[in-house]
Amino acid sequence: MKLTSEGIRGGMGVSVVWNPPLNRYYAAVSGTGEKWLIIYNQQGKPIKKPYSLPFDPGSLWLEGSGKSLKSYASGMEGLYVIHLREGLPAYFENIFYSLHNPVAIGNGAWASHRREMWYYHDKTIFRYKTKHAHHRPSLNLNIDDFENELNSMGLIYTGIKNREIGIYDRGQHRILLYSAKTGRCRSILQIMDETGPKPICGDISYANGYYWLYDRETGIWHGYR
Repeated sequence: MKLTSEGIRGGMGVSVVWNPPLNRYYAAVSGTGEKWLIIYNQQGKPIKKPYSLPFDPGSLWLEGSGKSLKSYASGMEGLYVIHLREGLPAYFENIFYSLHNPVAIGNGAWASHRREMWYYHDKTIFRYKTKHAHHRPSLNLNIDDFENELNSMGLIYTGIKNREIGIYDRGQHRILLYSAKTGRCRSILQIMDETGPKPICGDISYANGYYWLYDRETGIWHGYR
């Protein structure tokens, strides 16, 4: 499965989001230039021209039964709401300003079951409640069992019991799935497509049962199951 787009290259792939009622994918791309929101149909083809975002997205998730998207922006920009009308962006709203990402770059993951924003850095998951940006106790991951080159600042949240957290190992081209309760690796997803992207920082997401890796050179999200 691939999400393709024309002319969107060079930025960091932030998140892929699936909107079940409309059978659409939303994907955010950040970077030093334009910041984009791209909308795709179920087959992975863009249905509109990319939307320019007024903030630098650091995450993306669906809220309100598909009526809005939310994003923790990078740096001090805080929490944004992208209000949707018939599945398309209608207007943007900044809820509050605050710094959440511990390193101010990389992409975070929305832990939907806990309604928290999670970031990964230096073997640690940093957790934040979205309502008032309160910091929650961090979770240390046991990654010393692997000879790996981990994606330095990107993670996914799957919602799958005992395999909630995903970290990409670019050295072995695989995704390590960790328990949110124990911090130990419980499963390994080996990616057999050797020609696919091998992201170093960010460029990883999870949506609609697919594990997504973003190719900055082509602007294509590659989905694996």
